[in-house]
Amino acid sequence: MRRLFLAGMRAYGRRLVLAGVATLIGTAFVAGTLVISDTMRANVERTVVGGASRIDVVVATTNRLTPLTSGDLDRIRAVDGVVSAEGLVMGDVVVLGSNGRPTSEQPVGFSVTTRTDVLAGHAPASDGEVLLAEQTSRALDRPIGSRIEVLDFETGAARQFVVTGLAGVAGQGQLALRGGIGMTVAAAAVTTGQSGFSEIHVRGADPESLRARVGAALGPGPFDVSTGRDHAEAQAASSGLDPAVLGTGLVTFALVALLVAGFVIQNTFKILLDRRTHELALARCMGASRGQVFRAVLAESATVGVIASLLGTATGVAVAYFTLPLIEVGGAALPRSVVTVTPLTLLVSLLAGVVATVAASVGPARAATRVSPVAALRGISAAPVARIASRRVVGGVVLCVLGLLSAVVAVASDGRMYPLGLVGLGGGLFFLGVVLLGPVVVGPIARIVGFPVTRLLGAPGRLAVANAVRNPVRAATTVLALVIGITLTTGVSVITRSLTSSVDEGVSRVVPADYVISPPGSTAASTIPPRVFGALRSAPEVQSVTRVREVSATIGDSPVQLSTIEGTLTPTVAAGSTAPLGPGEVALRPERAAELGAEIGDKIRLTVDGEAIVLTVVRLITGEPVPRIVIGPGWFETLFPDRGDSAVLVGFSSDTSPEQSRAVVERATAQDPTVRIVSTYDVRERVAANLGQATAMVGALQALAMIIALIGVANTLTLSVLERTRESATLRALGMSAGGLRTMLCAEALVFGVVAGLVGTVLGTAFGASAARVINDDVVVDVPWDVIAITVVGAGVATILASLLPSRRATRVAVAVALTDE
Repeated sequence: MRRLFLAGMRAYGRRLVLAGVATLIGTAFVAGTLVISDTMRANVERTVVGGASRIDVVVATTNRLTPLTSGDLDRIRAVDGVVSAEGLVMGDVVVLGSNGRPTSEQPVGFSVTTRTDVLAGHAPASDGEVLLAEQTSRALDRPIGSRIEVLDFETGAARQFVVTGLAGVAGQGQLALRGGIGMTVAAAAVTTGQSGFSEIHVRGADPESLRARVGAALGPGPFDVSTGRDHAEAQAASSGLDPAVLGTGLVTFALVALLVAGFVIQNTFKILLDRRTHELALARCMGASRGQVFRAVLAESATVGVIASLLGTATGVAVAYFTLPLIEVGGAALPRSVVTVTPLTLLVSLLAGVVATVAASVGPARAATRVSPVAALRGISAAPVARIASRRVVGGVVLCVLGLLSAVVAVASDGRMYPLGLVGLGGGLFFLGVVLLGPVVVGPIARIVGFPVTRLLGAPGRLAVANAVRNPVRAATTVLALVIGITLTTGVSVITRSLTSSVDEGVSRVVPADYVISPPGSTAASTIPPRVFGALRSAPEVQSVTRVREVSATIGDSPVQLSTIEGTLTPTVAAGSTAPLGPGEVALRPERAAELGAEIGDKIRLTVDGEAIVLTVVRLITGEPVPRIVIGPGWFETLFPDRGDSAVLVGFSSDTSPEQSRAVVERATAQDPTVRIVSTYDVRERVAANLGQATAMVGALQALAMIIALIGVANTLTLSVLERTRESATLRALGMSAGGLRTMLCAEALVFGVVAGLVGTVLGTAFGASAARVINDDVVVDVPWDVIAITVVGAGVATILASLLPSRRATRVAVAVALTDE
């Protein structure tokens, strides 16, 4: 057996390199993803430990409408064992740019506490100083020593601050996602409008015992009391740094890459062993047992697996080491000092490559043991094409049906996590069914795909299609390696395109305008001057403009807003009169009518500035953005003639660019530069950017899976050329030119690529749409036909490119030499 193994390695070492390349890339993928996962986990641990070491107990509100109060802070400070307690004020702030207008950045304003990680400079010592999160400093271009303006929440007046330091916010929930501006408690309250605390940070004795005492002192309420470490871990998870989630996703793709590599390795060994049928039969004639042949083949695959896995593990670690610092996590690049390579990662990567290689060769090795010694005497040089077993067909059909049922149940379910898991399970079952049914379905599909090839290319095309379907098991294995990568690409494209389209539609439905202009402050005196509405209404570029005016009122003891809406957008009448609203008449949204117990014809009594106003309900209205209590614009003007606008909504035609529309809005608000301008363009761009960041790494991993699959196609074609040396020489001897032979091989590759593209896009589209639907019931499923078309065409082109070297090799072998090849 040892001599048989060594002879095989010497004779076929160069060809085994083809299988080794697939193992190398697959192992590198596993090693790289494990290093990335370990490094992210280590980085989270670093940030968690850093935050937890400075605070022992955290009291966090669970209801933003019910913040923690100064009284709660005083009770905590009185608890035995408490050394210090600080309240955290947190809320949205409006930052002005160098042009005096609010920036599109939306950082979180927060008060600096012991928890704050100061990376450079110093914490604010007065109300006129601030810290900026690292990503906020970069986005706003405000280094230490510069000045920044933030609007007063109530008055809308600009307040100027000096940047005294930079803060690290990695792993701190919303601060990590949006960036932040750290201030004193007083300054944070003025700029965010928050009168209470979202958290209280406590330092003291043993965290667990202190947590119990603090909880007992506060009693029940809408807040959680946890240790500093538990709170930091929860924040890290909410900021997208959960290493378990990230690691699971990365390892899943690594396993997919190994699966693709397994197909490639199996196909490679199958072709190699088919090529060596005569040799193995001779070994049997000379006394080699089936077990010895089996072990010799496994030894070859194990040798290839060990060498390729060692190289692949080293490659994966190197790639991860140099790419990780480029990955931004929580607003900061990971330093190389955080890169973590554990012995377990190296061992798992090495074992994964070796096991995948050996496992992929078991089937071909077993097939090699079935070669009888008589085969050597008959001079058979190729194994016969295996017959497709009926149990394989039955099993494939059953798995496909179960996969479809799983996906249907998931889509029909009202849940979230389990349905998403069911879609994944259904996709896996269906794909396994396709693997079993591959030899049955690939042949007919290849004939259909190859029909135009035979018509266009004549004899080379007919031979190419015949070669593609002659060995259905091998053809299916070759195609399925590509199908996996194409299915992933198409499925992710369907999900991301659907989510993007859903966001676009949701934004358009909730805010049926391109821009929303709102006052700079929150007090009754903070309004938009009427001249802004007038300027926009007269601008030729503006297609629609609507203004909303409001005054504060009460119904009984409940505060409400009495509103009017004027302009292009009009409410939809759900019930009641459609005539214009006159004096004393009011329209209510159905939910407000239900709250008041009012029906059409009833009267409601409001109090505005101490004066009672009696209104008659004449209709129910719906639509966005329609206020809840609406009176006619004329009567509103009579009652409140000096009241400015609470909001102005502006829409432009589809052929107006965002830059042009922004210029129109800024001209109209030139005299009121601090008004807040929210663009739905910006919202869509932020969502697209977030989706792009979320899918960028996935796309890179998919590309790697596709590379492995294409290597598999190149392997198959290369070995197929070697296997059919005599056949190719016979065709040349019968008059086929070298160009005709190359055309035949390229056409065969094209058929493989298009079949894989069609099957992969069908699977990816179906299960991608199902996954998008269960992620959100209201998702608008949007199939990216352009991506699908490019994928199918790209698969064909890529396989043609992969066939160039094998076809060139086939034409360089002399006909006389090839005819003597065994």
